[in-house]
Amino acid sequence: MSVSINIISNANVYLDGVNFVGQAGEIKLPEIENEFEEYKALGLIGTPSLPMGFKEMEGEIEWNSFDQRAKVKMYNPYKAVQLMVRSSVETYNAQGRLAELPLVTVLGVMFNKVGLGTYKPKELADMPSSFKIHSINQKLGGRELLHFDVFNNQLRVDGVDVLSQWRKNLGA
Repeated sequence: MSVSINIISNANVYLDGVNFVGQAGEIKLPEIENEFEEYKALGLIGTPSLPMGFKEMEGEIEWNSFDQRAKVKMYNPYKAVQLMVRSSVETYNAQGRLAELPLVTVLGVMFNKVGLGTYKPKELADMPSSFKIHSINQKLGGRELLHFDVFNNQLRVDGVDVLSQWRKNLGA
């Protein structure tokens, strides 16, 4: 039995389709956090927690470079921006690298914090920004892993519409 390992060791950031290669030092994508509610009822031996939706998602970018094109897109809190993160998932086993697939994560975001900069002598300026997320689409090798859209009540996992019946029940 051969063990295979999938790794990601680098990424690139795009804002509204503009390539910002080498401009970001780090990006933190959101954690998808489900909201659960305890259900207490007579006749149950325990207290199950049941899913009720999703918590607000946010992320952060640590910029290494000042680029006015990026800043202008981030300064307007009323305009959503498409943030794309592209990376390569490499699969290894005992024989070496077996495969490389593109992992593309596209987020609909609105920037809520834009750092103007922290300056120190003989050091690169620190320019962090953070954003709120209202949609996510993630594909590996062209195959959709996740599609999540708050404003359209959409959730697809591995191409399966998880909320189809729920939307029908609500008449949406």
